[in-house]
Amino acid sequence: MDTVEFSRTVPRELVHRSSVTEVFVTGAVARDEDTLDVGVQIPRSHAFYRDTVGCRHLYDPMVLVEAARQTLIMLGHELFGMPFGTKFILREIALRDTDMTALTVRGVPTEVVLRCRVLRRFGDRTTVRGARLCYTALIGDRAAATLECSESWVSADQWQVMRDEGRATLGLPPHLVTGAPEPQPRVRAGLVDRRDAANVVISAFRLAPGGVGTARLVVDTGHPVLFDHFVDHVPGMLTLEAFRQLSIATAVATGALPSASALLTGVGGRFTGIGELHLPLTCESVLVEGDGTSAVLRCAMRQDGRTVATGEVRLTRVGTETEARTE
Repeated sequence: MDTVEFSRTVPRELVHRSSVTEVFVTGAVARDEDTLDVGVQIPRSHAFYRDTVGCRHLYDPMVLVEAARQTLIMLGHELFGMPFGTKFILREIALRDTDMTALTVRGVPTEVVLRCRVLRRFGDRTTVRGARLCYTALIGDRAAATLECSESWVSADQWQVMRDEGRATLGLPPHLVTGAPEPQPRVRAGLVDRRDAANVVISAFRLAPGGVGTARLVVDTGHPVLFDHFVDHVPGMLTLEAFRQLSIATAVATGALPSASALLTGVGGRFTGIGELHLPLTCESVLVEGDGTSAVLRCAMRQDGRTVATGEVRLTRVGTETEARTE
């Protein structure tokens, strides 16, 4: 059986990226009708996925989420035959079972095999309109994490009709106004374990009674990673990042974690609506459990009285799992 190649990335158009440096997928090899091995290379240096204060020796597991998302789009084109111009709609995505020690940064870029299995095809006998897939992220012979995601797709014309109708219900013009509002003032970078303030995506953090953290989403359409190319709505990865950052701030403020130096070891997002760029979005994060070494928080994002996304975040204090394995 052929093995995955890591010598070059796939064409950027296959994963809907504008910058070649933001393409992490290197190719795919079919194992059978429903199983593929997808190559991913994680860069040792990255302005967004390696921007952390307390976790410099570990890769950010969120880069695996982005790799899985890119894979989903690539397979939409190559496996399911969707033409370029098709609009892909992310419905759900989740990362779990993270092995922190497998994500240690070493002296060379890390090569990952995403063992991908098609769990379900949505549609009828003639047309596939979406799919659900699961992945095991293998680094060498170790499973670094498991992931699952689902998406659907529509034609460009169907997307435009849907977007025009959605904007009209919110009192917005049918076509996106050029440019987006100036980003809100961001919270202090160290509060959310970031070094670069440009990578902070929440504003006006508050801890409400009952241990509920709230914040405004910062929409910075000039961000070179989160807005790598033009989109007319809030991207899914921005939503997940807001959930992560708000959960870190909430976990520290409630005493569930001693500091913001915590690794994201689990995250899930369910996208139930489309976040508009020109209307305020509010995020909330509620502590579900926390013991000083890890914390689980439930999250939501709302706009104009409707919920556009919900999710859950698991954070683990750096060093906790490594210490447990060596005792």
